[in-house]
Amino acid sequence: MFLRVLSASFRAEIIKLFRSPFLIALVMVQAVTFLFLVTLFGLTGAFAPTALIDYDKGPLAKEFVKNLENAHHSFSLMFNYDYKKALEEIRHGNLVAIIMIPQGFSKAIAASRTAPIGVVIDNIDTDMSMDIQRALPSAITDFGRNQGFKEIRVESAEKDLIDHDTDFVTYMVVSALVLAALVISGILSGVAVASEFESKTVEFLAVSPIHPLVVFIGRVLAANIVSVIGLTVAVAVGLIGWGIKPLYPLQMAGVLLVSVFIFGLVGMALGVSMKKAFPVASFIFGVALPLYLFSGTYEPERFDGNLLWAMAHFTPLYYAVGIIEHAVLGLKVTPESVTVNYLALAGWALLALYVSWRLTRKNILS
Repeated sequence: MFLRVLSASFRAEIIKLFRSPFLIALVMVQAVTFLFLVTLFGLTGAFAPTALIDYDKGPLAKEFVKNLENAHHSFSLMFNYDYKKALEEIRHGNLVAIIMIPQGFSKAIAASRTAPIGVVIDNIDTDMSMDIQRALPSAITDFGRNQGFKEIRVESAEKDLIDHDTDFVTYMVVSALVLAALVISGILSGVAVASEFESKTVEFLAVSPIHPLVVFIGRVLAANIVSVIGLTVAVAVGLIGWGIKPLYPLQMAGVLLVSVFIFGLVGMALGVSMKKAFPVASFIFGVALPLYLFSGTYEPERFDGNLLWAMAHFTPLYYAVGIIEHAVLGLKVTPESVTVNYLALAGWALLALYVSWRLTRKNILS
């Protein structure tokens, strides 16, 4: 009886979902949109458009420009500007800063004299202006080191704990894949369960010999199948569009499948609680991005202070991000091990089942 009811509700939900292609397409598009959204977050936080005006044009000035161009994720140098035009572009919001290499720069450096670099910054956004202020001394130091200046007496002896560098945008896109799982599975599962209340079929479930939760789980499993298809599209866009090559593909697939199932159960709990499809979808759309940003997206969450780090433990995305960053990029972004993160996700699954059971008793069987 149990398996027969589970199978019947599964088939019924599959048929209903494929009869609503617009809903499926909308959710899939939204999931892919999140990948582009987080990419924009990364791009707008770096590569600030900066005019470079070289009044010297000597050999050392050209070497200095190379060091400026290599400044990591700080500014994007724009050439062919004069000062008047560059200043006008700053006032129109098209440039963030102007860097001016003075005439006589190469001769002054060759003669071991100080050569002041002129800088104009639009400090309306302190984040971008501070990026430029940090990058300039770094580029100047690298320039001096490359030229063998004796005055540079302090050099860093960097030792990397990870044998490869990770691009900031790549880091964000990888973690956005679990956000896509939340959006697709959470909404489809929540809407599937909430529709039972909207169509009044829960009245028949109340007198059924099988617990209504069995029917709900069957519908969630059907939503999970469709969610996996949609998530595959988002993963393909992420891997192909950004050229990401997972270090552990099976682990990546595993955490995404687990995330689909767990977020489906969370959607089921929301569906039983809210009992209407539109509020469920709106709620998940509304909390997805804040939860994502609160789960170690920009950087490991422990870097944001003990309070935020402790609070992040109360969202399943924190653990899912920890697993997928390890699976794809080989990064350990949570102090907890991959095993502990999986156990935490299992705990969230049990919690969602328990909440759904309690709410089912309250809203249907009472």
